[in-house]
Amino acid sequence: MKRLMLVTVVCLVVGLLVGSTIIAATRSKIAISVMDLTAGRPLKDRETITPGVDGDRFQVTVNGNGGDCAGQYVVSALGAPGGLPSVLVQFVPFIIGPGVGNNSVTGPELTANPGVNAWKISASCNGAGPKEFDFDSFEFFTQ
Repeated sequence: MKRLMLVTVVCLVVGLLVGSTIIAATRSKIAISVMDLTAGRPLKDRETITPGVDGDRFQVTVNGNGGDCAGQYVVSALGAPGGLPSVLVQFVPFIIGPGVGNNSVTGPELTANPGVNAWKISASCNGAGPKEFDFDSFEFFTQ
């Protein structure tokens, strides 16, 4: 009887250790990246660019770390003088992770026109585990 109890306790401890390692390894984390399609290079967070006459094409991607999560990202820009202080430019809901067979989502192309503007991107993700949420933000400026 003592041996059965010892084996049961060892199995429970090993199961808890393995289970917590698996949960920690798949905890959802997200990161925003922005590709300047006109220049053919990634933008840096808080970078300032100067769009040409035809504007500067860019695309937003949210990358995961291999954990399952559902969320959305939002792109906003400064409003026109006399208008709202910020306008919604793009909203992209997503599900990423092994459960759906992808680890990133990329939205449609956008164009930053010449002139002073601030582009702000925020993303949130609800992971599969308890209290599992992640957020990221990115901004760049035009002149």
